[in-house]
Parts: sequence; C-alpha cells; structure tokens
Amino acid sequence: MYGLRTNPKFQEIIPPLSAEEYKNLRESIIAEGCRDAIIVWDGVIVDGHNRFQICNELNISLKTLEKTF
Repeated sequence: MYGLRTNPKFQEIIPPLSAEEYKNLRESIIAEGCRDAIIVWDGVIVDGHNRFQICNELNISLKTLEKTF
C-alpha cells in the first residue's frame, strides 16, 4: 500500500507484542487512527511493524518519518 518493505533483522530486534497488546493497539488505531509515524530508512520499516500491519489490514492512513543512519 505504501511501498514500504520489512527487514526480518529489524523485526527480530523488537520483542513481539502479546495477543492482548496487539488487540489493544488494533482497537486504539480503529478508534483514534495511527497517531505515531512509522519510522523508515531507505523505504524499510525500522519501527512500527505492528502499526503498519494493522493500518494495512484496515486501510487506515498512516504517516512515515524517514530517518538517515
């Protein structure tokens, strides 16, 4: 949807959300939209994998913030 890619190495660094945390995040995004930008580096998601997945599934718009490392 946004032309962003994931990198398994980045995803492995961040501990996965519990089922309850994921449910709460999903409910929050449904109610309030995606409040925090997805952090990307050269088109690769660095932070915000869960938010990106939820927004993609629900077709909810999101913001990105490009970082240079």
